Amino acid sequence: MKKKLLLLSLSWFLTVTTLSQQPGEAAIIYPKLVEQFYGQYQHQLRWMLPGTEAALLRQTLLNLMDSSLRQGLIPTIYHPELSGKKAEPLPADTVEQWRLDRLYTDAALALFQDIFQGVKESPWLGYDAVSEKYRQSDGDKMIQCLLQAKTAADLVITADLLEPKDSVYLALKNEYRRLQQANRKDSLRLVRLSMNYYRWFMHFHADKMIVINLASARLIYYENSRPVLQMKTVLGKPSTPSPRFAAWCDQAILYPYWYVPRSITFNEYLPIIRQNPSWLDAKNMQVVDGKGKEVDHHRLNWSSFHAGYFPYTIRQSTGCDNALGVIKFNISTPYGVYLHDTNNKTAFFSGYRYFSHGCIRLEDPYELGDYLLEHTLDTTFLQSCYRQQQPVVEKLKAPVAVVSAYMPAWPGSGGKVIYYKDVYRLLKN
Repeated sequence: MKKKLLLLSLSWFLTVTTLSQQPGEAAIIYPKLVEQFYGQYQHQLRWMLPGTEAALLRQTLLNLMDSSLRQGLIPTIYHPELSGKKAEPLPADTVEQWRLDRLYTDAALALFQDIFQGVKESPWLGYDAVSEKYRQSDGDKMIQCLLQAKTAADLVITADLLEPKDSVYLALKNEYRRLQQANRKDSLRLVRLSMNYYRWFMHFHADKMIVINLASARLIYYENSRPVLQMKTVLGKPSTPSPRFAAWCDQAILYPYWYVPRSITFNEYLPIIRQNPSWLDAKNMQVVDGKGKEVDHHRLNWSSFHAGYFPYTIRQSTGCDNALGVIKFNISTPYGVYLHDTNNKTAFFSGYRYFSHGCIRLEDPYELGDYLLEHTLDTTFLQSCYRQQQPVVEKLKAPVAVVSAYMPAWPGSGGKVIYYKDVYRLLKN
């Protein structure tokens, strides 16, 4: 038995080596997963075997690839050259058999991956620190799904089980099929983007997750893949849009300072302060040096400062008049944005809520904070609006994923899909 396995492994090595040298070979989408699959499959052929059962398995996969367009996927990326092999007899050449077998395996893994976690299409995220945590488990899951799908019927069932079945996704899918029948290509793109975003962030099955839809200016907080809290948000202006990202929130800051970004300092505040340094007092703002020590801003020569020279930072002291309100949620991104309370509650009454410099203001930050902090948030402390209160750091028991995405179509009440205005003009191309 050991000798047989050794010979199989040697044969596999020689075949793969030969395959890798073929100049016209189609690129494998998931080379590592393909190798791992065959390692667990005892280096045997899976698809290119004689007989009706293997032929039916191949044909079923091709049918699933062809029909994947109805699920908002892009079937042309799954080795379209295989479609031309439908009526061809099984090749006699061993190297060609292995080459095609690998393409079928790669196509199946790619199809499963996309059904499970969606297709990343523009406008996708600019930064993703969440997916890496799940990359290995996602790959392992796809391999196990393919190992267990031994028959054509298994293949169909597996593909179906990987697709979400909740009401939000089904509403989007039904709308997508309606638009396909009506040949509404522009609207199809909007629904497909939302479908793929939804598949992607829901496939994490996170214990806790925050999702901000930039297109609707709304936040949904999920626990165990179920929405438990929704609220309005105020987002960045079109000139300073809120970014698209997936990152981690690990702490809440009660009574935070607001450290004014340098772009705001130079473009908006410096001209005012040059005319009237007392404006800083009226706004409860301070000037601190590189060591975080407060300096007397009335003694500074404001006329000497410009974008190339300002060795200080302006910050707003704590309290209910702070631009961040009395609670903010830190998220680790390269964009310097976060979720926070606000001292301007009237903005939430507007249907158009794109007024910030990029950060995400929350309609009900206390309730979100109470969920994230396991219902231990002292709301009385926050509602007291203490001035000059030192910031208090509350660490979360475990980091929570925060997703900021652009989903222009989303089910409203009753399941009817609503289309949102393209405020950031990301869908023009």
